[in-house]
Amino acid sequence: MSRISFILFPGFPMLAYALAREALDIANHMANETLFTVETRVPGHADARASNGAVMSPDRRDWDGAEEVDLALVICGEDVPRRIPNGFQGFLSRVDQGGGRLGGIDGGTVILARIGHLDNRRAVVQENDDGPFPDILLSDRPHILDDRRLTVAGGVAVGDAICAWITEIAGSALADEVARALGSGRLPDPTGPVADPDSPADPVIAEMEAKMRAHLADPLPLAELAESMGLSRKALRGRCIRATGMKPSDFYLSLRLRHGAELLRNTAMPISEIATASGFETLAGFSRSVRNNLGVSPSAVRKMARAARKVAKYA
Repeated sequence: MSRISFILFPGFPMLAYALAREALDIANHMANETLFTVETRVPGHADARASNGAVMSPDRRDWDGAEEVDLALVICGEDVPRRIPNGFQGFLSRVDQGGGRLGGIDGGTVILARIGHLDNRRAVVQENDDGPFPDILLSDRPHILDDRRLTVAGGVAVGDAICAWITEIAGSALADEVARALGSGRLPDPTGPVADPDSPADPVIAEMEAKMRAHLADPLPLAELAESMGLSRKALRGRCIRATGMKPSDFYLSLRLRHGAELLRNTAMPISEIATASGFETLAGFSRSVRNNLGVSPSAVRKMARAARKVAKYA
């Protein structure tokens, strides 16, 4: 059994935490046993407010048990605190000395970099006023799993990063199942055949998705969408969460971002036009959403796709 300790700094991105937790929960479900146990801690041992306003109470209000932790994941938003608590630093050092892996997500990578835990290693470090970090081999990849360190830019890259770690711990077969479940938004039944991810279990949600796809460039107000299906917004929200694990607004955003990413990868359209085609009023809003959810900028998405095509050409 592997034990994961999430260390949440105030303002932490809820999407990153939720994706990581979901990936681990799915892994336990698919394995039909508890392969991974999870705990949360907060510097200062008080409640922490996430980026979306939700308040999280830590499971542990101490820094004990570091020697039992297999992965300590530090999650922080863009506002990295100037002062890093000594108790937290001591906990990370004891996890490292005990053979555990240290990880950072979003601003958590900056914290690890600032206190020297990424020196002389390859790592992803979010852009921050603290840099540059000359002793770190910086990477522009969405995540790096290297030398007992796991660094992640944030957004949906968190799911891929946790799956890479699951591969090391429990094998690629389980990690692949988890990745498929995360990608489809549906939890497979470990006792039966894997469902077709393109076949929604709820026909109402299938209709919702079709309406959303027909209005990617001009997103429908959720109240109008629900009314067109004979539902209240609350009823649509409940069905969407049960079927996909996401609120309708988040599901709609994921469709629009996926559409934008496809255009970035496969067309030469200007990024400003792709933003409009994906339902964003401004280029800045599109760029921010892509970076927050995919972990890299729109131009980086395009560059990585071009590089992949070149590699495939000569493979």
